[in-house]
Amino acid sequence: MESETRRTLRRFRKSKSATRSVRVWDLPTRVFHWTVVALVAVAWISAEGGGLLFRVHAVSGYLLAAVLCFRLIWGVIGSEHARFGDFVRPWPVVRDYAKKLAALSPPRHLGHNPLGGWMIVLLLLTLSLVVLTGLFSADDDNAGPFAHLIGRGLAGIVSDVHQGLTAVLGWLVGFHVVAVFVDWLLTGDNLIRAMWTGAKTVPAGSPYGNVAPAPLWRLALALLASVLVLALLAA
Repeated sequence: MESETRRTLRRFRKSKSATRSVRVWDLPTRVFHWTVVALVAVAWISAEGGGLLFRVHAVSGYLLAAVLCFRLIWGVIGSEHARFGDFVRPWPVVRDYAKKLAALSPPRHLGHNPLGGWMIVLLLLTLSLVVLTGLFSADDDNAGPFAHLIGRGLAGIVSDVHQGLTAVLGWLVGFHVVAVFVDWLLTGDNLIRAMWTGAKTVPAGSPYGNVAPAPLWRLALALLASVLVLALLAA
């Protein structure tokens, strides 16, 4: 008689052979994602300091402005699953997905799922507003590079808005992380690993293939725009 251990190993090998790995996220998208994670962490840690610590905070804000510019352009001209048109879904699609999620049986998606796509938009929008208000903020002895354009009084109000938006961003990031783990639990998709390696596991018989890389001139265009933004802020 076949032992239980051998039967278990055979089932495991069969399940492994019934899947394959496909490339989903391109390198620029993944570099953007983890760069933003690092920069937001640095900006948050250095938010309450003055002197050198404020310089670190300001530089992290400048870099965030540059990479956000890159992502907005890459969301239009990048590879398939990096484009907003791929993951920003209409309301009926989002509603149907939400119903299946509420029933604890959400379908798997090769790119972002419908709710996840709108979360990405919300995160990008909120982070953009945080960076924008930071550029015009003034508080105590610290001031953003454009605070002088609106006057000290208004810049102080903008600083309060900046801090409020930062708190909102923190809640959104927390919710996003929880949602990633919930999706992992319900669908088996390890989105953290996928955003690191660029690959997802799909059934062997599925029609999905590796995402085609965007032409290099598009990458160069997005990088040039982000460098110009950084140069403008650092001037």
